[in-house]
Amino acid sequence: MIRQNLHTHTTWDDGRNTAREMIEAAMAAGMTSVGISVHSPIPFDSSWSIPADALPAYREEIHALAQAYAGRIRVYCGIEWDVVSEIELTPYDYVIGSAHYLPVAGLPTVDESAERTARFLAEAFDGDADAAAALYFAQLHRVAKEPEADIVGHFDLLTKFDEQRHFFHPESAVYRRCAREAMEALVAAGKIFEVNTGAISRGYRTTPYPSRELLTQLHRMGGRVTLSADAHSANAITCAFEQAEALVRACGFEEIYELQDGGFVPVKL
Repeated sequence: MIRQNLHTHTTWDDGRNTAREMIEAAMAAGMTSVGISVHSPIPFDSSWSIPADALPAYREEIHALAQAYAGRIRVYCGIEWDVVSEIELTPYDYVIGSAHYLPVAGLPTVDESAERTARFLAEAFDGDADAAAALYFAQLHRVAKEPEADIVGHFDLLTKFDEQRHFFHPESAVYRRCAREAMEALVAAGKIFEVNTGAISRGYRTTPYPSRELLTQLHRMGGRVTLSADAHSANAITCAFEQAEALVRACGFEEIYELQDGGFVPVKL
C-alpha cells in the first residue's frame, strides 16, 4: 500500500477542501504521512494560485496542523512551484517543480481545457503541436537547475486532453527528443518524478502522467519515482494509486521514493 501523497491542494489555492480535511482523508485512507502543496504565486492574475501575501499564513497553518496531528500522521508543508514563479523556496519541507504556462502571447496554460489547447495551438503555433511540445519540455530544464526542487510535477502535462482529442504526437521524433533531453537533465540533477493520477480523478484521462513509454525510458536512465494523486479534493486523496503502482512495476521500478523527516528515501514496492 502506498503510504504517502505529497501532491494535494486545498482551499489555500484551487482545492475544494481545507488542509485539515485533506489530512483527515489521508488518515482515513491509512496513510502514514501527507503533504500539502499549494500552487506558488505567479506574477500575473491567476484564479488557482495562492497570493504571495498569504504564504506566511499558509505555512503557519500547516506547521500548526503538523503539531496537532503528531503521533497520528506526519504532515509536511510543501509548495508546487511553477517555473514562472519567482519566490523563496527554502521555507518548505519539499518542492514540486512544474510548468503550466507556455511563454507565448497570452501565456496559455497547457492544462486548462481541450478548447483552450486547440486555441493556443492554432493561434501561437499555427497548428504545430511539436513546436508547442518543444517549448513546454524546454521549460522543465528550469526545474533541473533549481536546487530546491525535489519532485518533477506531471512531466507530460501537456497531453492532459489527448484522450479526448488528439493534440500532440508523442511518437514524433521532435517530441521524443525534447522529452528525452528534459528527462536526462532532470535525472542528472537528481530530481524525483511523480507518477501523477490527478487527471484520472477529474475525468480527463484513464492513465497517469508520465506515459508508460516515458516511464520505461525513465527507468532505463536510472530515474526515481514517487506516487501522487495531485488531489484537489478529499475524496481523491488516493485516486488510482493501485493502477499507478501497477504501472511503475510494469515499467521496471521496484521502489518508490518517500519523504521522511531526514529526506527522501527508497521504499520497496
